[in-house]
Amino acid sequence: MPKTDISPNNRFVDAHVHVEDARGLEAVNAAGVAAVRDAGTRNGAGLGISGTGGRGEKPLVVSAGRALSKEGGYGSHFGTPVGTRDEIKSEIDRLKKDGAGIIKIMASGIVSLRRPGSITTGGFTAEEIEYIVKEAAQLGLAVMAHANGESAVISAARAGVRSIEHGFFMTKKSLDAIAKAGTFWTPTAGALARASDSGGVSAEAKVYISGLIRTHLEMIGRAHSMGIPLAIGTDCVLPVREYEKAYAAELSFFEQAGLPRDIVLRIAADGGRKLLGI
Repeated sequence: MPKTDISPNNRFVDAHVHVEDARGLEAVNAAGVAAVRDAGTRNGAGLGISGTGGRGEKPLVVSAGRALSKEGGYGSHFGTPVGTRDEIKSEIDRLKKDGAGIIKIMASGIVSLRRPGSITTGGFTAEEIEYIVKEAAQLGLAVMAHANGESAVISAARAGVRSIEHGFFMTKKSLDAIAKAGTFWTPTAGALARASDSGGVSAEAKVYISGLIRTHLEMIGRAHSMGIPLAIGTDCVLPVREYEKAYAAELSFFEQAGLPRDIVLRIAADGGRKLLGI
């Protein structure tokens, strides 16, 4: 694995974490990360610290507070399940009043570790994503979309989301849609690698996930060559042990995707800052 220096002298951005306790930001700061984007938790803990920090003693936090998920689908443990458009609008309004700096949605399920090659159930329809983006925009908020699979990625990009999160099973058609929309991509390759290494994952699934990550890295390299804006995101739930190691691993995955080290470090700093608007 390429050596990657993330000393406190570097001021990077982690565009995808989940803040359960503000004490987890201490490790983030120690890793040289100056700002994070909180993708939501059930209790919206990040809202209490949203907009704080950024002056050296602690990272700046841009928080989604509570993620919106489709009732009955994946994502309820990261926020609020909603079913109707009235419920969607009500929750977006509530998040704005609570201090959210961005809206996070679940546009799909997750990569299945039990059924290799599939995505779990969940996600909003293309029409619902368009509605969410428009409602959020009226309140001055952008949308970050958890999206895996070609259909979900394309629907989210065409709806005008600010960024695609994860993007596993990315395709050339998906990348074309992202490029056309000017959407950011936060690939979070390390999150899937850590999930694969966790207990209870079959040998068959581990082999499949290893191949999926290789394909994912190829798509990261292709995205960069297409001029798609990229950002670093660990998908760590804070606090977490060995946060610095997780951030370094994410940088390393970008290097394995064929991006020169100086470009990766620029993405980690400038790419993340542009995405967060800081």
